[in-house]
Amino acid sequence: MNFSIIIPTYNRPKDLEECLSSILSQTIKATEVIVIDDGNLSDDFIAKQRIFFHNHSIGFIYYRKKHIIEHRGSSESRNKALEIAQCSLVFILDDDVILDQDYLEKIMAVWGKNTDPCLIGVGGVIKNHRRKPRLEKIYNYIFGLTSKYLWDINDVGFQVWDEDITATSKGYYAHGGVCSYNKELAKKLQFTVFNGGRTALEDIDFCQRAKNNNFFFIVEPLAMVYHKASPSGRENFFLMGYKEGKNRKIIFKNNSYKNTKNYTWFIWANIGWILRQFLAGHFVKGAGMIKGLLSITN
Repeated sequence: MNFSIIIPTYNRPKDLEECLSSILSQTIKATEVIVIDDGNLSDDFIAKQRIFFHNHSIGFIYYRKKHIIEHRGSSESRNKALEIAQCSLVFILDDDVILDQDYLEKIMAVWGKNTDPCLIGVGGVIKNHRRKPRLEKIYNYIFGLTSKYLWDINDVGFQVWDEDITATSKGYYAHGGVCSYNKELAKKLQFTVFNGGRTALEDIDFCQRAKNNNFFFIVEPLAMVYHKASPSGRENFFLMGYKEGKNRKIIFKNNSYKNTKNYTWFIWANIGWILRQFLAGHFVKGAGMIKGLLSITN
């Protein structure tokens, strides 16, 4: 089965180089790799990567966005790459992930075993993600940050995941930066453009809309990546929090069923989500979330 790999990037040449190296080391080959640049990678960097991928018989496509006519942001980059990609299956990877050597093979094996037309994506797990202790799981239950599925977007738009799964699992959420997609279904939904940037809950919105359209994901725990969570190219913590709070409200407004129960649940869940930021010492980001939730949206 042929597949494309899409990597949106912004001012992370060192991280991107490590990500690309891990792709070249995979046990199976991609048909093509598409790098969508929101920054300004050097010509020398691109030339070297073209040679590396040519030597492995993998197509390498570099697209530098024209910001006079194209907006910055991860959603815009993903949507542009979906137009460019030649294969019916596409991986969308963060530029600061390093793939285990058999990551692509494990994901493609799941696609090979599943022909359900409602399967929109197959994702892996982030092996260096912090595991949730029992106390945190109780906290999430109290504030409605849970679901009957281990991987899901619940009815008020909060993502639920469990990196400790041991079996291939069906759900309605997958980490967007380590996931593969049915290209035609992804193009049909598109990634919503909110305020641009890289931390604006585009994946949560996409997964909830996919769920509302009866599409589902499969998460393969044997397909693992290391996520560096590089500080390069990121926005400041207050802006990250502001976007998250504002976009969380937009996602609820656009995608969730509105009744008294869900309004109450949404408010309570946000209290728990923001309180957790303060308990963890992330005061600036928490303050940004509060401002975002209180902001006026259309």
